[in-house]
Amino acid sequence: MHLRLARDPQHLTAPNPIIIEEFLVFEAAGKQEGVAMHIKMLADLHEKGRDSRYLEKMKSLPIWELKSASRGGEKGGARVYLFMIGSGELEPDAGIVNCEIKEADAPDGGKLETVLEVLDAFQRGVRVFRGGK
Repeated sequence: MHLRLARDPQHLTAPNPIIIEEFLVFEAAGKQEGVAMHIKMLADLHEKGRDSRYLEKMKSLPIWELKSASRGGEKGGARVYLFMIGSGELEPDAGIVNCEIKEADAPDGGKLETVLEVLDAFQRGVRVFRGGK
């Protein structure tokens, strides 16, 4: 599966996609293990697509998540939030938006709102994956 890293629709000229900025903050806070888990889950999604052991569809939302504790995965609170781009015979691309590291089971509502904002902007033709309009 092809992974596409999203930029904030309000800051398309930002130097990095949203998730890269979050990785940098986590690294600076000493959360290297969490960042490593995010990268491992993204690599698994890239390699195995919808068969990734970390991938789960969120109920009643057009959002998917990579979750380190899903389907027998490693323990920990690393999550990546994304949406699928395209459908049909070919496997869709994954629009990677943001991530978090936490012990609680419930996802952060603000993170999910950001994913929905990026998805809405993408559907309106805003070039969230290339920067600029």
